[in-house]
Amino acid sequence: MRGLAFLNLTRNRLSGEIPQGLGLMAGIQELYLAHNNLSGHIAESLENMASLYQLDLSFNNLDGKVPSQGVFSNMTGFLFEGNSGLCSGISELHLPPCPPELMEHNMRKRHFVIKVATPIAGILLCLCVVLVFFAIRKKSKARSTAMVGFQFIDDNYPRVTYAELVQGTSGFATDNLIGRGRYGSVYKCSLLLNTIMTIVAVKVFDLQQSGSSKSFLAECEALGRIHHRNLISIITCCSSSDSNQNDFKAHVLEFMPNGSLDKWLHVDVHASQQLQGLTLMQRLNIAVDIADALDYLHNNCEPPIIHCDLKPSNILLNEDLVAHIGDFGLAKILSEPAAEQLIDSKSSIGIRGTIGYVAPEYGEGGQVSSCGDAYSFGTVILELFTGMAPTHNMLRDGLTLHKHAENAFTGMLMQIVDPVLLSIEEANLTSLQDGNNTMEHGSNAICLGGCAIMQQSCTNRENVHERCCCCDSQDNG
Repeated sequence: MRGLAFLNLTRNRLSGEIPQGLGLMAGIQELYLAHNNLSGHIAESLENMASLYQLDLSFNNLDGKVPSQGVFSNMTGFLFEGNSGLCSGISELHLPPCPPELMEHNMRKRHFVIKVATPIAGILLCLCVVLVFFAIRKKSKARSTAMVGFQFIDDNYPRVTYAELVQGTSGFATDNLIGRGRYGSVYKCSLLLNTIMTIVAVKVFDLQQSGSSKSFLAECEALGRIHHRNLISIITCCSSSDSNQNDFKAHVLEFMPNGSLDKWLHVDVHASQQLQGLTLMQRLNIAVDIADALDYLHNNCEPPIIHCDLKPSNILLNEDLVAHIGDFGLAKILSEPAAEQLIDSKSSIGIRGTIGYVAPEYGEGGQVSSCGDAYSFGTVILELFTGMAPTHNMLRDGLTLHKHAENAFTGMLMQIVDPVLLSIEEANLTSLQDGNNTMEHGSNAICLGGCAIMQQSCTNRENVHERCCCCDSQDNG
């Protein structure tokens, strides 16, 4: 193609853009492309054709900037009529000035990048800020929890390490598992305290459970304030890291060898060690122990403490069957303003208490008060003497344990008494004479009736102190 000097492609119905390859035809002198359907920009390679002195691009659909070098600098050698989209070029062509397209293109590109990048960068920045905030908050909470725990230990209690608890529970073996609760598990543990090997209970909190850290702090605060013979004593607490460097929190508590009241009232037939059952006097003593503990919490603590989760599984018995109230994970210390003492059903804890034992007003967002504990106490008293839990499958269609007991007042009281209690008392009376037997049996019935009446008093009275005073006056009478 180097020997080609003349090329006429006029009226050949050519379409599309002028190929850049035409610029490689170095020897061409005349090029005619008029009266076609060529479009797009003029190929810049054409201005590099030094031998080209005649170029006819008339009557096409070309647009864009006209080059200014080579043949395009010769106004007589370049023909462009009929291409309304052309602009600029040498001044002699009298074409309209071109908008700075390249600059506009670059600016558009830049603006597009800025428009896209700015919100993305903003979103990423916000995400980073949120992540950093939550990370700092989490560390702050963990540090706060740890500080409370360590302050709790440093002030009054011995230090216990995670390794010691692992060793004392044989790696938290299931053989040492005493029970499970809402926020963790309790293990039997052998621990060296003051150079003496002591059996203790270790409550390990499940920190994956929502509200467990709050429960840990609540128990630390509550148990650190109270000292009573009928309340579980805290020995120390542990706020550390486990073998996987995860947060670890536990309470070391006084061990109760006779377990919970719940296990005595509802015997597991599959248990390896069968419990004998509680006598009438043992049950009465347990009721008095619970009343004494609540009276202390409500009337002798400053500020008062509301347990909020009183039930048989949270009442533990020592070797002498003396009752101790435990599990203060939902306890409320009445030191806040009254507005802050309302039940927050949207909180991590939710309704304070357990179904069947929780006071009805708590389910309606009522204020935390000793009345709630009094209601729970009344339910426990009924369960203590009937052996029937408030969630028993017999209690349905609106029938509650309270209503069940109330219906039995009219001559059917002995029918609702725990059959285990009756069998124990009858066995104890077999050695007595028939007359004494009848008299004793009658006195037991009267005593049970009094207990049921006392229960009704508990549910109706404002606080446990009034109930205790009422019981004292009945005893004196």
